[in-house]
Parts: sequence; structure tokens; C-alpha cells
Amino acid sequence: MKFKGKADERPTPAAGYRQAIQKADEVIAQRGAEIRPDNWQQLALEWFASQEPERSEFARFIRAQQDGLGLAWARDILRLQVFFDAQASVQIVEHHERAFRAYPRCPLVEIWVAPYILRIRGDLWRVRQMCLEATAELSSFAKPHYELGFMSYLLGDFSGALAEFDQAVALVTDTDNDTALAPRAFFNRGIVRFALQEDRQAAVADVAEALRRKPDYTQAQEALRALKGKPRWLPW
Repeated sequence: MKFKGKADERPTPAAGYRQAIQKADEVIAQRGAEIRPDNWQQLALEWFASQEPERSEFARFIRAQQDGLGLAWARDILRLQVFFDAQASVQIVEHHERAFRAYPRCPLVEIWVAPYILRIRGDLWRVRQMCLEATAELSSFAKPHYELGFMSYLLGDFSGALAEFDQAVALVTDTDNDTALAPRAFFNRGIVRFALQEDRQAAVADVAEALRRKPDYTQAQEALRALKGKPRWLPW
């Protein structure tokens, strides 16, 4: 499902957002989700955080903040998940900015939205602050450390990037979300190790681990070939 207007239409930002929300609500209805006073918490968990450890953290947040949440929040969470499922980057960012300012801040939501904000808005400092706060509040989660490592690399802070990638690698688990994250964490740590320390052996080990976890990882395949040769640079 796409969340775009017709080519010959130029809806205002507000109108475009309303159209996206309408389409998201249609998807929610098609999936048979009826948000009620007796099920809004369960639906939010099942849609947004069905797997551990996200599920336990999200349940804790709901219990702690339930007076500031409710049916409207649950509907906005379901809409956000529809946009995630559709990989609708613009709508993810716009929905988060328009809807979630009315509710208590949720670090779990923010660590999933943050990369899209960086991509769409280019607001590195805002995203960095979101991830810094998430590392304090979600101490067992690898993702905010990974995102901080990537941003540190972009800023040229290789030492900071390596420290964050070390944390991410130490915290990755066998959950579905970390299964996708772990190869990138190992790969990027290997690249930074080589760039910062010229530690070829450690870099090869990290890139090989990334490939073990994701055999079709094209960048890692190219980097491993380069590391086994005489590299002057490596593909990021």
C-alpha cells in the first residue's frame, strides 16, 4: 500500500496527512482491529511490540503512563505500525511529530522512529539526543547504541563510534529485531576498527561474523575481499 496522492494533485501537508491517516485506518479495519476500552493496551502490545524484549518494555511503559494514554494513543500506535509495515518513511515521521507530542514520551517508539527522522529531516542532533536518552532508559537494548555509533561515524568521531558499536555488539540478542541489527553492528564495528586502529585481524573477524549472520550481505562480502587484499579504503 502506498501513501501518496495522484500525480496531478498537490494536496497541502495537512490534507496529505489526513489522507494517509484515512488509509491507515482502512488497513486497521481490514485487519479486524477494533479498539475498545477493554483491549487497547493488548492491541498496542500485539501490533507494536509483539516480541521480547520490546514487549516487556512496552508493557512497563503502558502501566506507568496509562493515565496519559488511552484509546486515542492506541489508535495512533496502530497507525504508526501500519506506516512501518508499508515502509512509508515520510508518514512515519509526520505521524510521530503530529500525533505523539500529545502523549507521554516513549523511548521505545523513539528508537524506531529516530532513523527515519535522520533520513527525512536530516536532524542529526535531534536524533542523537533521542538516542542518548534511550540508552539511559533502555539499558539492555542494542539499537540506540548502534544508531549513536553510526552518527558518531558520520561526525568523524571514530573513537566514539567504536565505543558505541562495542556496546551494540555486546547487547544484541537472538530476537527478530536484533537478527536484522546484529550483522550491521558487527560490520560497522569492523570497518571502524580498521579505519581507527588499522586492526585488520579484528576487522576481518567482525566482517566475517556479519556474513555468518547474514550470508547475502553485499557490503560485507566486498569489505571482506578488500580486507584480505591490500585495502586503502573500505566500502561503508
